[in-house]
Amino acid sequence: MAELAADSRSADSPPPPMPDDVLLEILLRLPPDPIYLFRASSVSKHWRGLVHDARFLRRCREFHGGTPPVLGFFNLTRPPLFVPTSGSFAVSAATMHHGDWWPLHCHRGRALLISRRSRALLVRDLVTGDERRLPLPPGFEGSWEDNCGTLCSAGHADNCHCRSCPFLVAFVFSHRCFVTSACLYSSETGIWGDTTSIYTPNQLVTRKPTVLVGNMLYCQLDNNWIIEFDFDAYSLDVIGELSYRELNSCIGHIIMPAEDGQLGLAGVGDFSLYLWSNIAFIEDGMMVTWQHRRVIDLKKFLAPEVVAECAAPVWPIGYAQDADVIFIEVYPSGVYMIHLKSMHIEKVSENMTCGGYVCPYTSFYAPGMNTGGGDHQPELLNGS
Repeated sequence: MAELAADSRSADSPPPPMPDDVLLEILLRLPPDPIYLFRASSVSKHWRGLVHDARFLRRCREFHGGTPPVLGFFNLTRPPLFVPTSGSFAVSAATMHHGDWWPLHCHRGRALLISRRSRALLVRDLVTGDERRLPLPPGFEGSWEDNCGTLCSAGHADNCHCRSCPFLVAFVFSHRCFVTSACLYSSETGIWGDTTSIYTPNQLVTRKPTVLVGNMLYCQLDNNWIIEFDFDAYSLDVIGELSYRELNSCIGHIIMPAEDGQLGLAGVGDFSLYLWSNIAFIEDGMMVTWQHRRVIDLKKFLAPEVVAECAAPVWPIGYAQDADVIFIEVYPSGVYMIHLKSMHIEKVSENMTCGGYVCPYTSFYAPGMNTGGGDHQPELLNGS
């Protein structure tokens, strides 16, 4: 009887805990979408400690190739302001109105927006809810157009650590007298640097997508010329023109980094996506031309019925630099993401056209974040 009682107690007792090394290997293989690690961290205090460990997070990012998932995009011209591309991530729509805010740039888990009313700047982490408000730079008053870019000043390739490291904001703006200016804000000092300016005759900077290549920020002027802001030299320079002849009569185009680490370009014509890289040469001064790098036949990746019902040219509308994903609009079907490394294509909006450009948002899991839906979702621009 005593032996039977002992066997009964043994059968009712819980199994021994899983060894940490085995558990970490399982957690490592969860999808990179932030919600999965967030839910794992809620299982117990012990699991939370494992998930929050910096070494594990580094391994997790390396396991997924260092490529953060695209969680959504800011729509520059039509509501809603933020469109999630992941079913497990969303932000509150309570204060997300085009009449209040204009998205400027997203980079390494941070979004940069400008208030349409107060003209103040906001740097926001959509995953953690952390935000920092910035004053506008001196000399901005009276400008007609502006554009911006952000980057991690510490130069981390590790996206998670970028949340705690200092950052820079580059602000580029044009005045009605066709003078384009730029300056840098440092989160370490909390002040704007000196303003550098250049005369751009009959040209103003536009709010088309910007590109960060190293310590260079590239913006487009409204006549298809490109302006370069060199952070190290603290100088502005007009580097060249986007020639329609060189673009092979593409309907639309966006600038983006090229595979060779230079400034690149994407355009669509006849259902083909063309990727270029710039080449600089000296001939009566510095000029820039473009060289074909890749041509992608979109008919091979889009469904035949989507191609058949397409009522307007396919248009490239954005590029997620951290994830190497390009966004295209196929009217009237909607918006698609193309993962350029795997050539996986997915639809991310149903029967919604953007009518302009988008700012894609990417991010890995961040310890302490509040996400996953319901009453505890982070509110974008809360209190603004």
